[in-house]
Amino acid sequence: MKTVFKKFLCLFSFLLILLCSCSKQDEEKIVTPDMLSITNTEETFIGCRERFLDVIDAMKAKVSILESGHNKTIEVNNPSEYFLENDYILTAFEPFPLGTFDLPIIGGFTKDMNEETAQTYYDSPTRHSDISYESDGETRFLLKFISEENTDEYSAEYNKKADSFRYTCSTEKNGTEEIVEFLEFVKIGERAYAVQSKTTRCYIEFNEENKIVSFCCGELRNGEFTVEDSIFPSTKETVGRNWVLSMGKSQFSNIHTFEEGVLTHEDCSSGPWKSIKINEKDFESAFYGVS
Repeated sequence: MKTVFKKFLCLFSFLLILLCSCSKQDEEKIVTPDMLSITNTEETFIGCRERFLDVIDAMKAKVSILESGHNKTIEVNNPSEYFLENDYILTAFEPFPLGTFDLPIIGGFTKDMNEETAQTYYDSPTRHSDISYESDGETRFLLKFISEENTDEYSAEYNKKADSFRYTCSTEKNGTEEIVEFLEFVKIGERAYAVQSKTTRCYIEFNEENKIVSFCCGELRNGEFTVEDSIFPSTKETVGRNWVLSMGKSQFSNIHTFEEGVLTHEDCSSGPWKSIKINEKDFESAFYGVS
């Protein structure tokens, strides 16, 4: 009888350990929308661009979930006039919109494209201009649409060692060149990133579990950042909140900062600056799809 009992006890212990192990593995596999999930590991410009989107998507998810939870609390407490509450957030967080990238343009920035194939790839019945395409197939791409009136130029550079890129769109007319837009994405160390365009700067850091540790993102309402302030392919400058807000807070339309589990939303869309703090712990279940 004792032998049977011992066998049963051993079997029960084994099953209990197995169950705990499986539960722990399932817990470790949980990925929330605000965690960094790399979708493309190719060491190419296109691959790096995808990683840029992954980084920004994680930050956007963090802000969206917390601000949505914050607003819903206000809506419940004041269902008829919630939008008049001073701490109700009316603005949407959309940094670095996809408009920064002309997708049909960069789709040809690959090792398979050359001057000859570019003529067909970029040809369009509505485009009346000559096409010029130059590339080393890996790190530099230059596309021009040349007409009698002006020249539109799209260029991209990728640095494999730094896993960083710069994309620039410019137009030249009457001998004068204008930078229409530029975007730089730079990896700093193992788990931090800096991003800048003409109107937005951002710094974001993750931990070993791909969770956001901190970020600061500011969108300008006056002035603009320039390619002269380039951080590509890497930067020795200390990048953080001070770098993001180097033009002065008064020049920005909105600023989002996340530190020590607290999101600070600042904007002046309705006049005076307002600052709203949202504690991540208050809306923790929302990240797991639980309302």
